[in-house]
Amino acid sequence: MLIYLCRHAQTASSAVDSFNGQRELPLTDLGREQARKLGARLASLKWAAVYRSPLDRTRETAELVAPGFDHVILPGLIEINYGGWEGLSPEQARALNPGRYKAWVADPSSTSPTGGETAAQVAQRALAALEEIRSRHEGSEQPVLAVSHKATLRILGAALTGAPISKYRTRWSQDECALNLIELRAGKEPFLRLWNDTSHLGPDPAANTRAGK
Repeated sequence: MLIYLCRHAQTASSAVDSFNGQRELPLTDLGREQARKLGARLASLKWAAVYRSPLDRTRETAELVAPGFDHVILPGLIEINYGGWEGLSPEQARALNPGRYKAWVADPSSTSPTGGETAAQVAQRALAALEEIRSRHEGSEQPVLAVSHKATLRILGAALTGAPISKYRTRWSQDECALNLIELRAGKEPFLRLWNDTSHLGPDPAANTRAGK
């Protein structure tokens, strides 16, 4: 079965790249336009189901991408918990917890933000969410849409391909309202058919994606 897995559209936090994990932030006007463009691109598809994280920015995105469809909330798709760094810029988090921030940058799979989640914990719950979707829709000829978050999807991309989860922040991209296509197969490894596609946002990929860190 095929799962169209996208990141939510722009919020005020994603526009400036601060640590926004599990607090609520609405989409910006630009974000709503991004979601409408993705919806127009996928308008011909008939969804078997629409899944999203518990946060409202995924609800807003899902409503614009797939209007008229009910949503199934999967907690495993929620964004990483940034704990005490929630709402801070990287510079502020570094100043608050210098040693922990250095260790987290070096290996976020084993070190978490203060009071937050490690990348390994995120990978475990996100992979479980995909397996739940696969088990519910195995054999379906209709695709599934799921809306999740930046860090969760970057970690998931690494986990699905056997890449080091510790490198998700420096090797894996996931831009605003980006589209990913994953083939889920019983008894086989998941197959990534598309990753971080923003072609619905404009013809120049460089203009619609962020530079690496």
